[in-house]
Amino acid sequence: MDHDTFIGQVQARAGLDSRDAAEAATRATLETVAERIPASLSDDLAAQLPQGIGEHLRRVATTTPDHPETGGRPKFREFLDRVSQRARKSSARPRREG
Repeated sequence: MDHDTFIGQVQARAGLDSRDAAEAATRATLETVAERIPASLSDDLAAQLPQGIGEHLRRVATTTPDHPETGGRPKFREFLDRVSQRARKSSARPRREG
């Protein structure tokens, strides 16, 4: 699956109103997952994703190699809250032209 198809699937399945929202949700989710798992697993997971999308995992894994933020699994609500916070921050960022 390529990048555009992946983001289109996220947009459709999550019922999001724009591709930008789907991009933000994808990035926020993967960055949050990367905080919670060892860097080696992040790299393995990133390799299974379309080019560019997997970089969200690798970027966070690089900053915290093999030291997940928590020792345990977060509660589902905590995970969703963290993803939501990240997605809102990314929506406020100016979009890069290029």
